[in-house]
Amino acid sequence: MTRIERFLGEACDGCRLCRYSRDNPATMIGKIMAWHGKWCPAWKAWQQIERERRQEAKRRSNSEKASRKKR
Repeated sequence: MTRIERFLGEACDGCRLCRYSRDNPATMIGKIMAWHGKWCPAWKAWQQIERERRQEAKRRSNSEKASRKKR
């Protein structure tokens, strides 16, 4: 991920409108923003950042489980 993509993704993460639409996808604004997200580079970058966050959380969870089993 390039610096520009990361910047755009972080801007989308902090955007009130984007956050509202992700939390409330069934609303009219949520639907419009989901449509908008099909071509928005910031929304796509945010999705990639979210995937990375989930993968990191999963790795941490797995490593904690492995360390518990060793005890």
